[in-house]
Amino acid sequence: MLSKQRGLGLIQVAIIMASLAAIAMAFLMSARHERNFFTEGLAKLTGQAPAAASASASASATAAVPAAPAGVLRKCVIDGKTVLSDVDCKDGKVVKAIDTRGIEAPKVPKPDPADAAPQSATDKMIEKATR
Repeated sequence: MLSKQRGLGLIQVAIIMASLAAIAMAFLMSARHERNFFTEGLAKLTGQAPAAASASASASATAAVPAAPAGVLRKCVIDGKTVLSDVDCKDGKVVKAIDTRGIEAPKVPKPDPADAAPQSATDKMIEKATR
C-alpha cells in the first residue's frame, strides 16, 4: 500500500525559489545603483521620509565647503550615491589611496652575443656543406 508523501510540493518549492530569486535580484540591483532598495521600501511602508531627501540637503551644504588639501580623498554619500571626493563633506571618511604601477610590459631579452659575432671560416664551411 502506498502512503502519501509528506513535505513540500513542487508548486510550493517553485514559489519559494521564485521569491528567493526576486530578493537576490533586488539586492544585486541595489548594489548596482549604490542604493538600498530594502530600506527605501521599508521607509515607504512606514511613512518615514526617504533617506535621499536628507542626502540631497547635505549635498548642497557640501558644495559650499572649501576644497580640502590636495591629495586627500574622502568617501562621501551625495544624492544617495557613494563617491570619492577631494571636497570636505560632513560624513566623509578619509581614504588612503594606494599607488599602483599597473601592468608592466615584459622586457625584451638581449640578443645572444654568439649570434651577433661574425661567423668563422669553419662555421661558414659547415653551413655551406649542410645546404
